[in-house]
Amino acid sequence: MQEELLKKVTVSQEKMKQWAQYAPMNCLHKYHLVQAEIARVLSQWFEAEEFYEQAIQGARENEYIQEEALAYELAAKHYLVRGRQKIAQTYMKEAHYCYERWGATAKVKDLETRYPQLFSQSSNVVSTPVRTITGETISNTLHTALDLATVMKAAQAISSEIELERLLSSLMQILIENAGAQTGCLLLENAGEWMIEATCELIEGAQVCATQVLQSTPLANRLPESIVHYVIRTHKSVILNDANREGNFINDPYIQHHQTQSVFCLPLLNQSKLIGVLYLENQLATGAFTPERVSKGDATRTQLLNLLSTQAAIAIENAKLYSKLRASESQMTQFLEAIPVGIGIIDATGRPYYVNQRGIELMGKGVDPAATPEQISEIYQFYVTGTDQIYPSERLPIVRALSGERTRTDDIDIRQNNATIPSEAWGTPVFDEQGNVVYAIAAFQDITERKQAEKLLADYNQTLEQQITERTLLLLQEIEERQRVENALRQSEEQRRLTMDFTYIGSWNWNITENTVNWNDNHARLLGLVPGEVESSYQAWRDRVYPEDIHWVEQAITAALENHTDFEAEYRVIYPDNSIHWLVGRGRGIYNQAGQPVQMLGVILDISEQRNAALRERKRAEQASILEERNRMAREIHDTLAQSFTGILLQVGAATQVLADDPEATQVHLEMIEELARAGLAGARRSVSALRPQLLEEGNLESALHRIVAQMRATTDTALICKTQGIAYSLSTEVENNLLRIGQEALTNAIKYASAGEIRVELVYNETQCILRVKDDGRGFGVGSTPLSGGFGLLGMSERAEHIGAQLLIQSQPGQGTEIIVTINRV
Repeated sequence: MQEELLKKVTVSQEKMKQWAQYAPMNCLHKYHLVQAEIARVLSQWFEAEEFYEQAIQGARENEYIQEEALAYELAAKHYLVRGRQKIAQTYMKEAHYCYERWGATAKVKDLETRYPQLFSQSSNVVSTPVRTITGETISNTLHTALDLATVMKAAQAISSEIELERLLSSLMQILIENAGAQTGCLLLENAGEWMIEATCELIEGAQVCATQVLQSTPLANRLPESIVHYVIRTHKSVILNDANREGNFINDPYIQHHQTQSVFCLPLLNQSKLIGVLYLENQLATGAFTPERVSKGDATRTQLLNLLSTQAAIAIENAKLYSKLRASESQMTQFLEAIPVGIGIIDATGRPYYVNQRGIELMGKGVDPAATPEQISEIYQFYVTGTDQIYPSERLPIVRALSGERTRTDDIDIRQNNATIPSEAWGTPVFDEQGNVVYAIAAFQDITERKQAEKLLADYNQTLEQQITERTLLLLQEIEERQRVENALRQSEEQRRLTMDFTYIGSWNWNITENTVNWNDNHARLLGLVPGEVESSYQAWRDRVYPEDIHWVEQAITAALENHTDFEAEYRVIYPDNSIHWLVGRGRGIYNQAGQPVQMLGVILDISEQRNAALRERKRAEQASILEERNRMAREIHDTLAQSFTGILLQVGAATQVLADDPEATQVHLEMIEELARAGLAGARRSVSALRPQLLEEGNLESALHRIVAQMRATTDTALICKTQGIAYSLSTEVENNLLRIGQEALTNAIKYASAGEIRVELVYNETQCILRVKDDGRGFGVGSTPLSGGFGLLGMSERAEHIGAQLLIQSQPGQGTEIIVTINRV
């Protein structure tokens, strides 16, 4: 029988030993105490005594006073069996003292009854003295009666409250009513400082207490601090019959100011721990709290108040713990609700206990307390991924956690509202202090995007494998071919290398995370740099890009990275000799698991020749089109005017013949001549109107100017800037046509003759005027020395301005550029 019991104890000790490794402050002394008992049973006396000492020391250091008392008691019994009564008496007294400090009065009496030989006679009487300070002496001679039934009822009322605010209010009213006090205060420790957390004042005539709780009021000037600190320091009660005239505290400022009479201040202790301080006061009578004995018993008011205060201390401690627990639960709930993954909790029986908001969104329902572990998958619609099979409940991570397992799975589909959500779940057990699973927690999240990415990756891998296989076969064929032409390849190797160099394809690698760039020598050359002289960097590339192009090129790169698309852009770079070259850049981003770009690879190629050739071809086509249109319009004008003027000539001849004979007929001919002339003039004007630029047909003056500037940028290295101020409005067709022609002529002349580094075209829309301004920083000329007919198209611009009633102003000086300003009033 003993062997079987020892085997069970040994198994339990293995578990206790494991707990002691993780939490020695809670479990190690328990392990030592059981080991001491095992050694005692096996008559291993010295080992037993060593383990007893370790258990006592561990319990004392970690403030487990009840287990310290038990270790002392068991050790005392051990020494009694061995006949060492003196040592046993010492250990038993220590046990008696610890039990008394713990508040186990029944156990104290039990020890005194069972081992009377180990305790002196005086220790057989348990008393609860209440020290009353009057002057410099402590007296226990005066007592007063108190209804025990009332006290028991009050104790029951106190212990029934668990909310701290309600407890303090009830406690103060009960104590005031049963202590004969006018006012009372309850002090609790808050962040290392003692504060007044409850006050109660008995309203005269109404027999009602006015109570305030949880105000955290400082002691200063509100209570006799010397009395309160004395009680806090000594854990002893203070009773003053007439505080203003006797005792050690008559000089306290509060007592002097308020002329306080009766005072009762006592500590609220729970297992020797100070929980609070109760201060009672009566200003109407002296000796209000003097303890006087009840005629038929040993109970006194102050002793029973001490008992009541002990109950209050326990209730306050429990209420604080309950308040902390509620706060912790509230905070934990806030944490769980803020987590962006679903959280589900089941209790030890496997029934749902809690689901956060994200979990409800994913599963379509919250806590179903009626669900058993076997029903969880069916109730919450958990399926095996890709099938119509209900997920086995015993395989759920949260159910497996009830067995102490920590698991993860990603083969669960959640179905709700005809939608399927692939999910990933983790199960974690929650243990109590004894190592038992009390809850199981599951965290789960939607992995739809990850599953899609995995499928894309699998498809890509399959395609890649197929391509690799095909490529491998191709490489085998190439190897055979290379073996046949190896000699020829050796001879052409140098030629191949030179060919690769002359392709002038530059490659680059941008590490976005570290913001570093690497490029090959061709890349440097395409930027107009000497390989090796300038370190490759993003800024070095940026410095070479044309200022007007860099912004939209960077926007294109950013957009490609954000949208996970390939980057492609044609842009200009400026060489150190100020020549302009066109490049085309292409790049592709590389992204991490979160979808953030970490790298970009790309190439650049010089396309200046292609663009120039395309530009030349476009200009040739435009010129041919213009020439064809001019020829057509010339034929139309010729035919229209020829017909009109032929009619005029005929009518003139007829008029000549009848001029002398018939004046009336002559007048008719002259009128027909005028009509024909007007018809010819109108036809000519229609033809001219048909020559309205195509750019104006596709938009307004503002857009036409911007497009002309954009077209001319491709034909010159001069920086062209076109800006509009104000809100654009429409002008007459003739005005817009002539303003566009003037602007085009001025811009063309500046590009051809000004040798300018920058030309600015500005179109200003004011409320009353429209202003066209073309300004360059070129060589300029003397306006006074250059007649309008002397070149630069000035005569044509002057005629056009005069034709539409506009004011033309030309400002120029040699070496300081030229500015042409056309101003026309808004009709």
